[in-house]
Amino acid sequence: MPSRTPHHLFAALLCSLALLAGCTAGTSIVGGYDAGADLGTDLGADVPVDRGLTCGAGQTLCGDRCVTSATDDNHCGACGRQCAASERCMAGQCRTVCPTGQTACAAAAADGGAAVNVCVLLPTDAQNCGACGRRCGPGEVCSNGACGTTCQAGLATCTGADGVARCAMLSVDPLNCGACNTVCGAGRACLAGVCEVSCLPGFTACSAAGDAGATTCVDLQASRANCGACGAACAAGQVCSLGACVTSCPVGQADCSGACRDQQTDRLHCGACDRACMPGEVCSAGACQTSCPVGQAACSGSCRDLQSDRGSCGTCGNACAAGQVCSAGACVTSCVTGQTDCAGSCRDLQGDRAHCGMCGRACAAGQVCSAGACITSCPGGQTDCGGSCRDVASDRAHCGMCGRVCDPGQVCSASACVTSCEAGLNDCAGSCRDLSNEHTKELMSLR
Repeated sequence: MPSRTPHHLFAALLCSLALLAGCTAGTSIVGGYDAGADLGTDLGADVPVDRGLTCGAGQTLCGDRCVTSATDDNHCGACGRQCAASERCMAGQCRTVCPTGQTACAAAAADGGAAVNVCVLLPTDAQNCGACGRRCGPGEVCSNGACGTTCQAGLATCTGADGVARCAMLSVDPLNCGACNTVCGAGRACLAGVCEVSCLPGFTACSAAGDAGATTCVDLQASRANCGACGAACAAGQVCSLGACVTSCPVGQADCSGACRDQQTDRLHCGACDRACMPGEVCSAGACQTSCPVGQAACSGSCRDLQSDRGSCGTCGNACAAGQVCSAGACVTSCVTGQTDCAGSCRDLQGDRAHCGMCGRACAAGQVCSAGACITSCPGGQTDCGGSCRDVASDRAHCGMCGRVCDPGQVCSASACVTSCEAGLNDCAGSCRDLSNEHTKELMSLR
């Protein structure tokens, strides 16, 4: 009987394993050995197991985590591509985000490589005086956006370590904060002459638990760990909606990783979770655009109806207390006649594109809401005001023209804001209405 070499024994073992697995010729073994490996030393190794980890739509598997590469600062556009401290990941690209009052301008890299973006103060930066790339000449300073020989009133003249004099705005200059040559560190901005943690508009600096001094910028309206206030964490199974912990998101909002988001107006989740708008854009009706429609205001990059938005009632950032709704730009305990409470916002279901006929029913692009139905154009006697059909002759929020709001205590009569209705008209939630004529119209519509 011929002797068997270790090679023959190993080949027989592989054949036996293949038969036990039911494999046939030409069938690959999932998790099998590497043909280029040392088979003599790998025989006792564990067989890899295919766990079948898959990510949802719009996500990428990076290591053992599913990430949204369109907005993830640590995996921006591709796994492992990390944005710098002054950058944010937007649409899969790292983009410089500057504190309020500063502008991102291209500057030569220190190592001679490709140009990089830096945040500068255009009113005082001699390399970018008044506009990116506009340089002042030798011996000149940049004063209020213009090159000259002296700094104008309100600006300080600061001489740096290089011996060059520069104009400085001590209240906001991170290189001369409060006093010449007082430099704010990374992640901090100069606010009112004091170096503070720099957060984007709509975010608040909160200290991490058990780590004194370490701070992070959070959205108190949506953060589960800081819901309504720093350190106020929601319980397991709850999400944070408008600064309050709830068990599920209200009508018109979506659960985006534990945070309730209004995808009609949220520029970080515009139309879908994690779909972020570009710098300079706002989110309106679930789409990123450069400006807000008539009747809405841009609040930290989101288009808000200040007449009905609980988070920005009357003015941007003026949030109504728990149990209150926003009606006619004021926080009240209930909605006025003719409006419906939709997740804390008083909405006119007869003319609101985002809540047409019922809360949460949004009209498609190109449509407006008229008499509680989505249509392609407004009927006679009404005007398209930001996607809602309005009677500008009697609508308090659009009196005489779109966006013209009557003062508290006034009504809209014949396209003018007045303190009372004319003879023959009745005050219906701030609108002067001819009830006999509207009753006739209603009867005719039923025939």
